[in-house]
Amino acid sequence: MMKKSLKVCMWGLAAVMMVSGCSKKAESTPETTPAVTDASVETTGDSSDETGTEAQAQEPPVLVDPGKVEKLGDYKGVTFTPLSTEVTDQDVEDRIQSLIAAYPEYQEVERAAQEGDVVNIDYVGKKDGVAFEGGTGEGYDLTLGSGQFIDGFEDGLIGAVKGQELNLDLTFPEQYHSEELAGQAVVFEVKVNEVKEQVEPELNDAFIAEHTDSATVEEYRKAVREEMEQMALSNADNQKKSDVFLKVIDDSEVTTPEESIQTTFEQQKSSYEQQAQMFGIDLDTLVSYYGMDLESFESELMELAKEICKQNAVVKAIAEAENITVEDSDREALAEEFGYPDVDTMIENAGADNVDNYIQTEKVVQFIADNAVEE
Repeated sequence: MMKKSLKVCMWGLAAVMMVSGCSKKAESTPETTPAVTDASVETTGDSSDETGTEAQAQEPPVLVDPGKVEKLGDYKGVTFTPLSTEVTDQDVEDRIQSLIAAYPEYQEVERAAQEGDVVNIDYVGKKDGVAFEGGTGEGYDLTLGSGQFIDGFEDGLIGAVKGQELNLDLTFPEQYHSEELAGQAVVFEVKVNEVKEQVEPELNDAFIAEHTDSATVEEYRKAVREEMEQMALSNADNQKKSDVFLKVIDDSEVTTPEESIQTTFEQQKSSYEQQAQMFGIDLDTLVSYYGMDLESFESELMELAKEICKQNAVVKAIAEAENITVEDSDREALAEEFGYPDVDTMIENAGADNVDNYIQTEKVVQFIADNAVEE
């Protein structure tokens, strides 16, 4: 999550610009069929519910003294190994196949249902002979093996045929979200209306016109190649910038005040805390999604803070040496990039110093890349 990269020095501002001044309400989870597992619940319905936690906008971070550059690494003539930008015919065909896979078609079959098939079913869930709330469905398309329903439901339909009626004796998980059903034995009365198998759609002009902005297969194939070639060039350029910039950083030595590192650390942590608040969770829960505990997260964040300060110091030194300045046109372009209505709104949210620091960093990195030498 926090490995050293080109965007390390820019991450803090980017996060603030995307988050500050914006609030997002967590959507409430609607009542769902109790047969469906917690993991498969989809958020539907009115998203304007007032049950979520509204995140509060945070103050723009203060730009700290990044420290003194004791040794500035050579930033002209930095060597790099270019990334390949080749796009093969197979690459294009693989992309087309991924499109086909994204839009499977199904046809009815006159055989027993197998894993991977879609069965159209009517069902009624009963506890002690009485249908329970949310346990009934009609004309429901269920993919066998998808894990949408509780354990045993889908397995119980493997081997079923069209028109068959069967009872599934099942038990809800002990940790099920409904206290009334958690750990309870139930019976699902199921009727199989159809059994359908997945088939690969035919790649033709009609399919392409329906699912893409192209009118024909050949037009789409050409568009895919152009897009992939452009992406390959962009990736190669970004990799070049990252490689040469980090070489300069690694070859530089900076002495940074401890208070600057601590302030930067607190700013980064505050951004994560606000992200957690937006989703209605605490920081411990958020970092657990990264596979970390809070202690290891804060340790990583402290190392990131040190790296941010070092990179900012090096950027500042190169900018001064090469007279790299920030113009109004640069600010206007950045505001448009981040979707702000105008520069003033961007500055109000992110802070004038941080906006200029971000732009200056981009321009310095580009300067180093422009003067780099291919190995």
